[in-house]
Amino acid sequence: MLTSTAHSYSNLSLSDEMFFLFSDLIYRAAGIKLNVQKKSLLISRLMKRLKKHNMDSFTEYYKKVKADEEELVEMLNCISTNTTKFFREKHHFEYLKNKVMPELLKNKADERIIRIWSAGCSTGEEPYSITIAVCEALKEFGVKSSELWDIKILATDISTKVLRTADAGIYEYEQLPEEMPKEIISRYFLKGNKENEGLIKVKDFIRDKIRFRRLNLKDGEYPLKRSFDVIFCRNVMIYFDDGMKRHVVSKFHQHLSDRGHLFLGHSETVFDREQLVPTYITVYKKSMNGNCGHKRESKSIM
Repeated sequence: MLTSTAHSYSNLSLSDEMFFLFSDLIYRAAGIKLNVQKKSLLISRLMKRLKKHNMDSFTEYYKKVKADEEELVEMLNCISTNTTKFFREKHHFEYLKNKVMPELLKNKADERIIRIWSAGCSTGEEPYSITIAVCEALKEFGVKSSELWDIKILATDISTKVLRTADAGIYEYEQLPEEMPKEIISRYFLKGNKENEGLIKVKDFIRDKIRFRRLNLKDGEYPLKRSFDVIFCRNVMIYFDDGMKRHVVSKFHQHLSDRGHLFLGHSETVFDREQLVPTYITVYKKSMNGNCGHKRESKSIM
C-alpha cells in the first residue's frame, strides 16, 4: 500500500492548463508571478500539500484551495522562497548605522520616536539585523540605553510559516557572517549548548523591539497607522510584474515619513525618481514632490 501511494505521487503530472490556473490564483492572491519555467518548482512545492491531505490529483487540491482560505495561506507558505542570512548585503546595514540613524537621531531628538518596517521579512534575519544595526548606532551616538528612545520595528511577510520561525528567534550558528566580531555576537545572541549545540538565539531585548505580523503586499490598503522612517523591502519585488511593483512602491511612498529611506534588493529599482530619489546603492529617499495619496482608516498592525 505504501509503495503504491509513493508510486502514484511520483507519477503525478501537472497539465499546462492546471499550472496556469494555479499561477493565476497565486498572482491574484499574492502578486507573485510564476512563469512556465517555474512549473517543476510549483509541482514539488504543491506535492507536500497533496500528501498532507492524502489527495491524488492537482485538480482536487486546486478545488480545495479555492474553497479554503486557510489552505490558500498554507499553499502560499509552500511556494514562497525564503533564502536569507544575517546582514545579507552588508553595505545596507552599514549605511543604516553610519548614515541614516545618525541623521534620524539628530532630526528626531525632541520626540525620540523611530519606526522601521521590514517588508517581506522571511525567517527574521533581516529585522534582527536591522535592530542590531540600530542598537550599534545608538551606542556609537552616545545613547547609553535604547530605552531612552521609542524605537519599534515592524516585520511582515505573507507566509505564516516563516513568521513563526522569525518570532522564535532561533537559528543555526552558520547564519551569522563569518567576519562578525565575537563581542557583537555575545552582545546580541545566546549560544546553545548540549542538545542545542550549534544554535543561537536572539536576546530578548532585541526581540522585544520587533513585532512580527502577516501582511500581503498585494492588498489595496495596508493596515498601518504610523509612517515609517525606514522601510526595507529587499529581494521581494523580483517576483512581481511591473504593475505589482508600481503598486508596492507607491504604497511604500505613502507610508514613508518625510525624508524617509527605502532599501531595495541589489537587482531592484524604483520607476518614479520624482517620488524616491537614489542616495546610495539601491537606497532611496522620499521626495516631497510626489503625491503620497490618501490614507483610509483600517485596522492597524502597528
